[in-house]
Amino acid sequence: MRIMIDKGLLLALGAALALTGPHPAALDAVFIAGLLAAVCASALAEWLMGSHHAWIPVCLMSVAAVACPSWVAFMTPVAYDAARARVPESLTDPLRSALRWMWIVPVLRTLVDGSIDMASLTAAAPVAVAVCASFAFGSRASMAERLRSDLNAFEDRARDAARSNRVRLADLSEERDRSVRMATLAERTRIAREIHDNVGHLLTRAIMQVEAGKAVADATNDAVAGRGFDEVGVTLHDAMTMVRRSVHDLEDEGTDFGARIDDAVRSFDGATAGFSVALANGIDSAPAPVARAFATIIRESLTNVVRHSDAPGASVTLRDFPAFWQLVVRDGGPAKARVNHDGDPGGDDGLPRGMGVADIESRARQLGGSATCGPYGGGWRVFVSVPKDRWNDKASGNDKESDNADQPRRNP
Repeated sequence: MRIMIDKGLLLALGAALALTGPHPAALDAVFIAGLLAAVCASALAEWLMGSHHAWIPVCLMSVAAVACPSWVAFMTPVAYDAARARVPESLTDPLRSALRWMWIVPVLRTLVDGSIDMASLTAAAPVAVAVCASFAFGSRASMAERLRSDLNAFEDRARDAARSNRVRLADLSEERDRSVRMATLAERTRIAREIHDNVGHLLTRAIMQVEAGKAVADATNDAVAGRGFDEVGVTLHDAMTMVRRSVHDLEDEGTDFGARIDDAVRSFDGATAGFSVALANGIDSAPAPVARAFATIIRESLTNVVRHSDAPGASVTLRDFPAFWQLVVRDGGPAKARVNHDGDPGGDDGLPRGMGVADIESRARQLGGSATCGPYGGGWRVFVSVPKDRWNDKASGNDKESDNADQPRRNP
C-alpha cells in the first residue's frame, strides 16, 4: 500500500508539471493515452517486481516516451520502478546498466530539445528533476525493502535460535532430572540390598539361634527359658517382618516402571530363532504392585507365546487412560499342534489349558481389575485392565495385599 501511494503521488506530480508549466500540455487524447500508458507500465512492473522481468515495462515506457516527448512527464513512476527492478545477473554489465538507466534517455532528449530556447528549457527542467528525484526515491525505497527483508530474516533466525535453545535447555533439564532420579533409584536399590544381605542375614541367624535355644529348653523341661525364647523369637520375627517390608518398599521405590517393563520384555528377545517382541509403553509410572503384576503378566504371557505358538513375534502394548491402566499382549499365531497324553486337544481351541491363564486372571483381580485371555485374529491375546481409583492414595497399604503377586508361578 505504501508503494502504491508513492507511485500515485509521483504520477500526480508529473501530470501537474505537464499541465502547469510555461508551455502547458493540452488535456487531449495524447495526454490521456500517456497517463494510461504510465499507469499500465507501473502496474505491470509492480506485478513483475518479484521476478527478473520488471525492467521490461520500464524499457517499453521509456521507448514510448522517446517517440512521444509529451509523455516524459509521466516517467516519474516508471523511474521509481526502474530503481527497484531486478536486472538478470546473466546479462553483461554494460547491458544491465543500459536496462537500468533506460528511463533517462527520454529525459535527456527533452532537455536537448529544450536547449533551443530558454522558455523550452525552463519547461523541461522541472520534469527532468522530478523524474531523477523519482529514481532516487525508488533507490531509497529499494534499499529500505532490502533492509526490512534482512531484518525480518534476522528476526526469524533469532526466534528460531531462541526456540532451539529453549528446546535444548528443556532437554538438558529433563536429562538432568532423569539422571538424578536414576541415581536416587540406584541408591535406594543399593540400600535395600545392603539391608537384605547384612541385617536380614543377622536376624535370620538370631532366629535360628533362638529356635535352637528353645529346642534345648524344651528338651531340658526348662519352662522359664522356653517362654523367654518364645518371646525373643516373636520379637525377632516381628523385626524380620519389618525389615522385609522396609526392603520391599525401598526396592519398589528404587525401580523405575519403564525399566521393569523393559526388563520383562527384553528377556524374551531371541527366545527362539527370529523371535522378537515389540513394546509400546504409554505408561510413565504406576504404583509398585501394578508394576510388579504387569511385569509378571508380561513374562507369563510371553512364555505362553513361546511355548504354545509358532508366531515369529509378539506385541506388548501399555496404555495410560484417565481412569485405568491397560495391558495388551498379543501374538499373530498360529498355535502349535499340541495334544494331551490321551490324544485329545487341551481345550476347545486346541490350546492346552494350564495355570498360566488362571494366574494372569488372579493377579488382575488382586489389583481390582480384570483380565481376558483368548483367541484373537488368528493368534492369542491377553487383555488386562486395572482401575486407578484404589491407587490414588499411595499409603493405602495395597502393597501388602498384592505382595503375593510377586511369587513366580509356572505353567504345568
